Amino acid sequence: MIETEAGSVLLPAWLPEVSEDAAGDAALILQAAGHPHLVECLRAAEVLSEAATARPGDEEAQDRALNARLRVIECAHAVADGEEAEAAEHARRARGERAALVLERLQSQDGPQAAQLDRETYELLREYAAPWPVEWLLPPARDAQGRVLRPRIVVLFSGPGGFTHGVVHILRADVDIVGVDLDPGAVATSTAAGYRVIHADVTDLDPEHPCLRHVTGIVLTPPCQAFSPSGLRKGHYESTIALIEDTAWEAAAAAGFFPVLTAEGGDAAPGCEDGYAPRTGMTWEEVREPLQQLEDARAGLMAEVVIWPLAMLAAHGSVEWVAVEQSSALPARIEAALMDRLREAGWHTTEAWTLDAVDYGAASHRKRRLMAAYRGERPFVDLKPAQPFPVTTFAQCVGWPEGRTYLTRGKRSVDPVTGRAKGGSARSADLPSTCVTATAYGWTCAETGERITQEDISRLVGLPGDYPWRHVGRGRGVRQKAQQAADIVCPMVAAALVARILGDASWEEKVRAYVARLYGRATAAEDGQQRLLRALFGPVVPSQSTGRGRVA
Repeated sequence: MIETEAGSVLLPAWLPEVSEDAAGDAALILQAAGHPHLVECLRAAEVLSEAATARPGDEEAQDRALNARLRVIECAHAVADGEEAEAAEHARRARGERAALVLERLQSQDGPQAAQLDRETYELLREYAAPWPVEWLLPPARDAQGRVLRPRIVVLFSGPGGFTHGVVHILRADVDIVGVDLDPGAVATSTAAGYRVIHADVTDLDPEHPCLRHVTGIVLTPPCQAFSPSGLRKGHYESTIALIEDTAWEAAAAAGFFPVLTAEGGDAAPGCEDGYAPRTGMTWEEVREPLQQLEDARAGLMAEVVIWPLAMLAAHGSVEWVAVEQSSALPARIEAALMDRLREAGWHTTEAWTLDAVDYGAASHRKRRLMAAYRGERPFVDLKPAQPFPVTTFAQCVGWPEGRTYLTRGKRSVDPVTGRAKGGSARSADLPSTCVTATAYGWTCAETGERITQEDISRLVGLPGDYPWRHVGRGRGVRQKAQQAADIVCPMVAAALVARILGDASWEEKVRAYVARLYGRATAAEDGQQRLLRALFGPVVPSQSTGRGRVA
């Protein structure tokens, strides 16, 4: 008990040990008594102190308890000074540390799953897990052989869900997958399609978050406009390439995967564990900061290809594979810099391909650079189809008759010599379409003026015609929805890539069945039924169809 101007104050037992002015701090604690932020800090100090007492030789536990006690004093000062934001931040950190302690106990005791927790503990962990699923704080279920039943996958820059659709609905892989995207319209679309997605800027999230502890795969599909031939190509500037290369090195150093050798180039230098220099202590915000000088900030997002995997590996060590999708015009130096940093950190097998969606059954061209890195053996499943996929033309996809031409730049005057629209915008509809862009909503038939619909655009890029496109804002969002479709990863290509990673040799059969349903073709089983009907009853009159199939 200490006498102060405010009266007698019952001090926390530890206050005299950590305070230089116990009487003054006691008075502030009394003044702020009952304030929710201070209550939270006091509660955290209590449970962390109990944990430290139970583990007298654990220096980390002692440090956490000391910091929690000091936080009580800091929070009391903030409340007294009217600094609500500062006090709230103290409370947030206190709840986080209390949640971490609860989680630590659950894991050490092989505790219950999230659904079995009491409400208070569940809410505490849910807040701690945000924005990730609360169940990701706990280990995934395993089979009798110790294999994870539902591998956890993160998809960064997930867009409207093209990659996820390929994994879940085409490959039918049993995985626990969560996407992240900044575009609210794309997030709304992906959510409407039934996928879990976080609306956030990838660079604002913590790649060392506790919820990522058990993630085994990460997919990154950064925006391609800075590298694409159809853009301004600012990602090809020498200064841009050099800055991304430098940032990749800084990321490796920040994560503790900067290789260090002796002067002779042999074993690691003294004091460098596992051949790496110690972590530099740079935050990920500091690593990214130089990228702010880029003329096109989207180019700098390629650095996330090393920042996230390296950070996750440094914090948790569970990431087994990395997959990346980008423009086929990505500068080779950037690709090399990223893959080299991943190899040096232990993803010893890296590979890359330039793939076109048409080769996987899509009705539109979409040429992209695919990269992958693995910590284990090189995958044995072939990514390339054994036999060519059937060609679906633009006309077949949108239900037009043969012989038509479509315009990609609106209605233009006709060249009297060629009979075609001027400006290079006329293309034959009897071929797969050119790559879908944000202006695809204006593609029209040169003969009739008929404009294609969002359902047509959806099927052109490999998604069902009834895919639930959404937009955020006023109006119908016609251009916004077309832009989303233009940004997707072709779901058939995604299915093939993840099949190679997961070892699913049946991917081609699954993709062919999906393509057949998507574009209204008979499957092999249906073909067999037709042959049986012809054998029994003679020729069968074909049904009239526009080719506008649907996929369940």
